[in-house]
Amino acid sequence: MPSRGSEDRSGPEQAPDDGAGADATNGLGSEAALDAAIDDALAELHGTVGHDAAGRDGAGRPVAASPSAAAGDASEVLGSGPDGHAADGSGDPTQTERRRRSRAGLRTAVQTLTARMVSERAVQAAAAASASAEAAQAAVEQGRGRDRPSPFQWGFFGGLGVLIAYITFLVLDSIRDTLVMIAIATLLAIGLDPLVSAMTKRGLRRGAGVAVVFLGLLLVIAAAIYAIIPPIINEVGSFVATVPTLINDLQTNDTVQGLDQRFGLLEALRNSNIVQSLGSGAAGGILSASFTVATVFADLLIVLILTLYFLAGFPRIKAAGYRLVPASRRVRVSDLGDRILKQMGGYLSGATIIAIQAGLVAGIFSSIIGLPYPWAIGLGAAVLDFIPVVGPIIVGVSITLIGFTQGLGIGIISGVFYLCQHLFEAYWLYPRVMRRTVNISTGGVVVAILIGASLLGVTGAILAVPVAAAIMLIVREVIMPMQERS
Repeated sequence: MPSRGSEDRSGPEQAPDDGAGADATNGLGSEAALDAAIDDALAELHGTVGHDAAGRDGAGRPVAASPSAAAGDASEVLGSGPDGHAADGSGDPTQTERRRRSRAGLRTAVQTLTARMVSERAVQAAAAASASAEAAQAAVEQGRGRDRPSPFQWGFFGGLGVLIAYITFLVLDSIRDTLVMIAIATLLAIGLDPLVSAMTKRGLRRGAGVAVVFLGLLLVIAAAIYAIIPPIINEVGSFVATVPTLINDLQTNDTVQGLDQRFGLLEALRNSNIVQSLGSGAAGGILSASFTVATVFADLLIVLILTLYFLAGFPRIKAAGYRLVPASRRVRVSDLGDRILKQMGGYLSGATIIAIQAGLVAGIFSSIIGLPYPWAIGLGAAVLDFIPVVGPIIVGVSITLIGFTQGLGIGIISGVFYLCQHLFEAYWLYPRVMRRTVNISTGGVVVAILIGASLLGVTGAILAVPVAAAIMLIVREVIMPMQERS
């Protein structure tokens, strides 16, 4: 015989609508499970009522109840009819409604109890989590208090850092000349590498290309020495040869004789410490000059050797430098480094072309108008022309002053000619040679030259522009995009 709950679940109230969603289906399923539990409880209650209906006699012994009494009690509790069948829609409506209300009340009580249990468990879990967080925070604060350095430790490590920085400064200052030579050799290798690469692309081996370029560099240095040494030797010899004549002229000069008669000028000059130490000072000066010349030639030899090694192993040195970068950033750094090296090499190559042009023009013009030592003037113009903006101005002013020593007309012609030369170089030649190499403003060039000259003198002024161009490229390609993304 089917139970009462099964009849109710099969009735129209429990049948879900075909068009209901998934949420309604889940809700009805849970209600059906709850109805089944209620039916089981009512079934157990039905059995208990049946046993209690039997009663006991006067002696306390159980007495079997009549079928009609048991059926009546069960009908009263379960809402069944007098015939023992479950009451449904065809039975007593009052009993059916009472049974439905009892079931709804029991369902509400169970749901309320479940909700309270769930909420209490959530509150307990939140309280436990809060207590754990507070304990962890307290442990962290306690650890921070223990790990906080004392003022003595701050002072000790601060003083140690200052001492290390000072020792590093002393070491770098002591090897400053060596670092300058390494920097010059590196920039020479960077500037000559485009020529070697061009020869390599035309089928020449890199070793042969390095040899050809290095021999060309040696020829240029030899020509520069040949242009400088003879004028120095001639001027020193002329001065030494004219010293006796100058002394005789002083002695026979009427003005000098008058001053000597009034103040004893020549006697005081003979007895002065300057004249007495002139012989020893001259010997010491010659020795010091010889030592200086030897030092310059030794430094030049070291720079040439370093340049040769750097130029021969330039690809390997570059690859080894890129391998020091983490693999995740190696491609980006390699691309940026190649662009910087290409820019610096292009600038040095272009600057060399412009400097050679300036030196040839200055030398030829000086020889035509009769200026003394024209090729020495040309060499000076070529060296100073490596310094943008400032160098050509110095060359023009110097040639004009030398021209005025030869005559007023020659000085004016020199000034006008070099003004035209500077305009040609600045507004026609320089933009065409440097248009793809350096992207730096004139103000930036002047600032870079001033900083470089104050740090390393003429060498710093020559090296300032390519270094400034590399820094500007790093700023544009690295720092500015980082600021835009932040």
